[in-house]
Amino acid sequence: MLKAENIRILIEEAMMEKGFFLVDIKVRPSNKIIVYADTLNGITLDDCVSISRLIENKLNRDVEDYELEVSSPGIDNPLKLPVQYQKSTGRPVRVVQNNGETKEGILRNADDEKFTLEIKEMKKQPGKKKETKVHPVEISYNTVKTAKLLIR
Repeated sequence: MLKAENIRILIEEAMMEKGFFLVDIKVRPSNKIIVYADTLNGITLDDCVSISRLIENKLNRDVEDYELEVSSPGIDNPLKLPVQYQKSTGRPVRVVQNNGETKEGILRNADDEKFTLEIKEMKKQPGKKKETKVHPVEISYNTVKTAKLLIR
Protein backbone atom coordinates (compact mmCIF):
# COMPACT_ATOMS: atom_id res chain seq x y z
CA MET A 1 0.00 0.00 0.00
CA LEU A 2 1.15 3.52 -0.80
CA LYS A 3 1.99 5.79 2.14
CA ALA A 4 1.34 9.54 2.26
CA GLU A 5 4.76 10.33 3.74
CA ASN A 6 6.56 8.44 0.97
CA ILE A 7 4.60 10.35 -1.67
CA ARG A 8 5.36 13.63 0.12
CA ILE A 9 9.08 12.88 0.00
CA LEU A 10 8.86 12.11 -3.73
CA ILE A 11 6.97 15.24 -4.80
CA GLU A 12 7.33 18.08 -2.30
CA GLU A 13 10.62 19.52 -3.57
CA ALA A 14 9.57 19.34 -7.23
CA MET A 15 6.27 21.07 -6.36
CA MET A 16 8.07 23.89 -4.53
CA GLU A 17 10.36 24.39 -7.53
CA LYS A 18 7.23 24.96 -9.65
CA GLY A 19 5.75 27.45 -7.15
CA PHE A 20 3.24 25.13 -5.47
CA PHE A 21 3.01 24.22 -1.81
CA LEU A 22 1.75 20.89 -0.59
CA VAL A 23 -1.00 21.28 2.00
CA ASP A 24 -1.90 17.65 2.66
CA ILE A 25 -1.83 14.13 1.23
CA LYS A 26 -4.28 11.40 2.13
CA VAL A 27 -4.12 7.80 0.97
CA ARG A 28 -7.27 5.73 1.33
CA PRO A 29 -7.09 1.94 1.84
CA SER A 30 -8.25 1.55 -1.78
CA ASN A 31 -5.02 3.33 -2.87
CA LYS A 32 -6.87 6.52 -3.71
CA ILE A 33 -4.37 9.36 -3.32
CA ILE A 34 -5.86 12.76 -2.52
CA VAL A 35 -3.43 15.68 -2.81
CA TYR A 36 -4.28 19.18 -1.62
CA ALA A 37 -2.00 21.86 -3.05
CA ASP A 38 -2.04 25.61 -3.46
CA THR A 39 -0.06 28.71 -4.44
CA LEU A 40 -0.03 32.20 -2.96
CA ASN A 41 -2.17 33.35 -5.89
CA GLY A 42 -4.60 30.42 -5.82
CA ILE A 43 -4.53 27.22 -7.79
CA THR A 44 -6.04 26.66 -11.23
CA LEU A 45 -7.28 23.57 -13.00
CA ASP A 46 -4.13 23.65 -15.18
CA ASP A 47 -2.04 23.73 -11.98
CA CYS A 48 -3.85 20.63 -10.70
CA VAL A 49 -3.18 18.85 -14.01
CA SER A 50 0.50 19.83 -13.80
CA ILE A 51 0.76 18.47 -10.23
CA SER A 52 -1.05 15.30 -11.26
CA ARG A 53 1.46 14.70 -14.07
CA LEU A 54 4.35 15.38 -11.71
CA ILE A 55 3.03 12.74 -9.31
CA GLU A 56 2.33 10.23 -12.08
CA ASN A 57 5.94 10.63 -13.28
CA LYS A 58 7.21 9.80 -9.78
CA LEU A 59 4.98 6.77 -9.11
CA ASN A 60 4.98 3.51 -11.05
CA ARG A 61 1.52 2.10 -11.81
CA ASP A 62 3.12 -1.22 -12.80
CA VAL A 63 4.31 -1.66 -9.21
CA GLU A 64 1.15 -0.46 -7.50
CA ASP A 65 -2.09 0.78 -9.06
CA TYR A 66 -3.71 3.90 -7.61
CA GLU A 67 -6.37 6.51 -8.20
CA LEU A 68 -5.23 10.15 -8.02
CA GLU A 69 -7.15 13.31 -7.13
CA VAL A 70 -5.46 16.73 -6.97
CA SER A 71 -7.28 19.85 -5.80
CA SER A 72 -7.06 22.99 -3.71
CA PRO A 73 -7.80 22.52 -0.01
CA GLY A 74 -11.05 24.47 -0.35
CA ILE A 75 -12.53 26.96 2.06
CA ASP A 76 -14.12 24.28 4.26
CA ASN A 77 -10.78 22.61 5.08
CA PRO A 78 -8.79 23.86 8.08
CA LEU A 79 -5.67 25.96 7.69
CA LYS A 80 -2.63 23.76 8.30
CA LEU A 81 0.47 25.59 7.10
CA PRO A 82 1.87 29.02 7.99
CA VAL A 83 1.78 29.92 4.29
CA GLN A 84 -2.00 29.33 4.28
CA TYR A 85 -2.38 31.79 7.16
CA GLN A 86 -0.16 34.28 5.31
CA LYS A 87 -2.27 33.88 2.18
CA SER A 88 -5.47 34.45 4.20
CA THR A 89 -4.46 37.75 5.80
CA GLY A 90 -7.42 40.11 6.05
CA ARG A 91 -10.01 37.32 6.19
CA PRO A 92 -12.19 36.24 9.12
CA VAL A 93 -11.03 33.10 10.93
CA ARG A 94 -12.33 30.87 13.75
CA VAL A 95 -9.59 29.31 15.84
CA VAL A 96 -10.07 26.49 18.32
CA GLN A 97 -7.06 26.14 20.57
CA ASN A 98 -5.75 22.97 22.20
CA ASN A 99 -7.20 24.14 25.55
CA GLY A 100 -10.71 24.30 23.99
CA GLU A 101 -10.85 28.11 23.83
CA THR A 102 -12.39 29.51 20.63
CA LYS A 103 -11.50 32.85 19.12
CA GLU A 104 -12.91 34.61 16.06
CA GLY A 105 -11.39 37.58 14.36
CA ILE A 106 -9.68 39.02 11.33
CA LEU A 107 -6.32 37.47 10.49
CA ARG A 108 -3.98 40.47 10.45
CA ASN A 109 -0.55 38.93 9.97
CA ALA A 110 1.27 35.62 10.10
CA ASP A 111 4.84 34.42 10.12
CA ASP A 112 6.41 30.97 10.41
CA GLU A 113 5.70 30.62 14.17
CA LYS A 114 2.57 32.62 15.00
CA PHE A 115 -0.28 34.73 13.69
CA THR A 116 -2.28 37.69 14.94
CA LEU A 117 -6.07 37.90 15.09
CA GLU A 118 -7.86 41.22 15.45
CA ILE A 119 -10.72 40.49 17.82
CA LYS A 120 -13.75 42.71 18.46
CA GLU A 121 -15.39 42.56 21.85
CA MET A 122 -18.49 44.33 23.10
CA LYS A 123 -17.93 45.80 26.56
CA LYS A 124 -20.51 47.54 28.70
CA GLN A 125 -19.24 50.09 31.15
CA PRO A 126 -21.51 50.81 34.12
CA GLY A 127 -23.79 53.73 33.25
CA LYS A 128 -22.59 53.85 29.62
CA LYS A 129 -23.54 52.32 26.28
CA LYS A 130 -21.87 49.20 25.00
CA GLU A 131 -18.55 49.89 23.35
CA THR A 132 -16.77 47.82 20.75
CA LYS A 133 -13.15 47.24 21.66
CA VAL A 134 -10.74 45.94 19.06
CA HIS A 135 -7.54 44.30 20.19
CA PRO A 136 -4.89 42.03 18.67
CA VAL A 137 -4.30 38.51 19.96
CA GLU A 138 -1.12 36.68 19.04
CA ILE A 139 -1.48 32.91 18.70
CA SER A 140 1.28 30.35 18.24
CA TYR A 141 0.58 27.60 15.68
CA ASN A 142 1.50 24.91 18.21
CA THR A 143 -1.48 25.96 20.38
CA VAL A 144 -4.01 25.61 17.53
CA LYS A 145 -6.24 22.56 17.31
CA THR A 146 -8.12 23.83 14.21
CA ALA A 147 -8.43 27.08 12.30
CA LYS A 148 -10.98 27.66 9.56
CA LEU A 149 -11.83 30.59 7.36
CA LEU A 150 -15.30 32.00 8.00
CA ILE A 151 -17.69 32.74 5.15
CA ARG A 152 -19.57 35.96 5.77
